[in-house]
Amino acid sequence: MKDLRIKIISALALLMISFSCSPDATDPMDPKYGIPEEEAEEEVEEGNEFTGDTFSINVSNRKEINPLIFGLNNDWRQIPSTRFTAFSQEYKNLGGTLLRFPGGWESEFYDWETNTTPTWDNKPEEPGADINTIKSNIENYSIVLPTAIAMNHELNSASFNEALIELEETAKTAITMAGVNEIGIVEIGNEWWLQYAGGVSRADKLTKYTTVAMNIAEYISEEFPERNFKLLINGDYTKPSEFADMKEQFTKAYEEIDGVALHTYVGYQTDTHNMEDLQQRIGESADNFNPEKNYIYLSEWMPSRDYNEKRLYMEAANIIPDIFQIYAMAGTDAAAFWPPVNSSIPGVGVFNWNFSKTFPVGQIFSDLSNSFTGEVVSTSDGNFQITAALQDDQTLVVYVPGKDRDATDIKLVIEEFNVESIEVAEKFVPDDYTETAKAAPYKIETASASIDSENKVQFMINEEGSYQIIKLVLKGSIN
Repeated sequence: MKDLRIKIISALALLMISFSCSPDATDPMDPKYGIPEEEAEEEVEEGNEFTGDTFSINVSNRKEINPLIFGLNNDWRQIPSTRFTAFSQEYKNLGGTLLRFPGGWESEFYDWETNTTPTWDNKPEEPGADINTIKSNIENYSIVLPTAIAMNHELNSASFNEALIELEETAKTAITMAGVNEIGIVEIGNEWWLQYAGGVSRADKLTKYTTVAMNIAEYISEEFPERNFKLLINGDYTKPSEFADMKEQFTKAYEEIDGVALHTYVGYQTDTHNMEDLQQRIGESADNFNPEKNYIYLSEWMPSRDYNEKRLYMEAANIIPDIFQIYAMAGTDAAAFWPPVNSSIPGVGVFNWNFSKTFPVGQIFSDLSNSFTGEVVSTSDGNFQITAALQDDQTLVVYVPGKDRDATDIKLVIEEFNVESIEVAEKFVPDDYTETAKAAPYKIETASASIDSENKVQFMINEEGSYQIIKLVLKGSIN
């Protein structure tokens, strides 16, 4: 019996030794039986690593923002004289800083003395405001001088030269009526490359326009030798090399030109007017004509429907901060958005027909006019674009448009600025997430954002739906 007990105990001992050495043993490092507590903590931290979009904002790289970039075009055909006072009030409420008069194409047909456009196919039943009404209601304004009546004739022909004399007289009348000491900017012509110009080639249009522009410039310098306004030529920003061609052909009055007027219609879905090249093209256009006198007036612009896959209303509003960031970084001196009235280009206009409603493009324009001030600061772009300005040494404002992307965590790495608090955290949201192109103003809601121990700001965008815009006002100090 004793021998039997010894054999049983020995067998059990061998079994235990065998079990402890087998692959199925409860080894604390074996994944099958879990991970030690300290290892589990490390695994949790790895699982919570930030997987969103990270952007850098470098406050040391900044440029002054010129307030005149928040201008609007007058729309002489869409804004009748009887409603101009109402328009001017909403323009001021919007934060408008400059008005372009008479507007775009109407400028080529406008009779300054009669406030009519008798030869224009699109002339309205009721005329728009005249220059005296503008002066009574608007503080800063620019004017456009016509060129078409000479452009339509053969270069240097008798009829061309007669038309040129008429254009010079019109320039004198326009400047005198507008007030030589009151106008800020005078443009020579509107979009010469799109004019009929007698049906000639683009290169010949350029030569005609240059001839007209330099003769008008010479005449203006003789008639108004003490002028203070900026005198600008007009050109196509998508072809900066043409400004070098104009420079070569400007055989007189070259020094009378102070810079360029560009029409920066732009978008993300286009090869010809793409956002990626916008800043470079603006700078090249101005410098190619005269790097020493390179005043930049973006006298017509918008996020074009055709270049942005027909994005409208809140969708179009998501593009506006990106454009202002580029304008400011390009050193733009002045700009004038078009159209002010939504019925001209439905979906991208500022106001409805009687100015009782401001659409999303107008709302974000207004917010930027009030907050995107001081100095623009450089930002890095990831899958989103961001807009940032140092209002003063203690205040940094940031806009992040969500566009049509999925819900995303955002982290802002802010260089050379110590963030102490978030004064404002807002999100501008579509009236209806299921219809982001709806003709309705956007809504403003409170957003959630936080500052971590490393001076980084975090928040989520598009959590409830697409086309949100996050606005943050950060308080702190420059390092």
